[in-house]
Amino acid sequence: MFFDSRKTRQRYERNLRQDLSPNRDERGMLNGQGRAALSGMSFGRSSVAHAGCESVAVYNALQMLSIPRPLAEVIRDMERGGYMRMWGHMGAVPYFRPLLRRYGADSRLVPLRALRRDASLGLLRPGSVYLFCVWNDRLRPYRGLHTFAGAYDPQPGLAPWVIFNRFNQDRSSRRYAEVTDVLKNGKTRGAYLVIYEVRKLAD
Repeated sequence: MFFDSRKTRQRYERNLRQDLSPNRDERGMLNGQGRAALSGMSFGRSSVAHAGCESVAVYNALQMLSIPRPLAEVIRDMERGGYMRMWGHMGAVPYFRPLLRRYGADSRLVPLRALRRDASLGLLRPGSVYLFCVWNDRLRPYRGLHTFAGAYDPQPGLAPWVIFNRFNQDRSSRRYAEVTDVLKNGKTRGAYLVIYEVRKLAD
């Protein structure tokens, strides 16, 4: 879905002026797409609060890989690249490889079963970065998708999975003991659509 270049530039310039410091943690990661200045950023003809989770996820993944890009730039490139669905009102297509390669990263699909197995056997590389695309409710897929970034970060005394921007009002990251626990949302449980491991191209 493509946009008028002039309006894309206007949205980009407006987004660049937003102060995202209330949404950033000490590592520069963004959380809480539904609060503070992050919520009001334009995502196509919509807003980050409503449908911008994919852009926040890509931003956070790049931040973890130490190849950061401004969120405004990620959003602009999603507009230009035709990633947005319904002009941004329905988020973005959850296929990020061409966009990631533009920034010096690459991705590969990872089956959930393999991810769980490798984690249980201690075979996952500490610091591995992932993009998770989930159905919000496995019994009612029409409730939509949510995409977020996370890492396998085993630390003594802490759950090994650290997830950023899991929920719209989050003020920090969340840790989970199992990758399947990430799907829990109160009484509701989601389901994974796709999981990507993301690495620097030089890795």
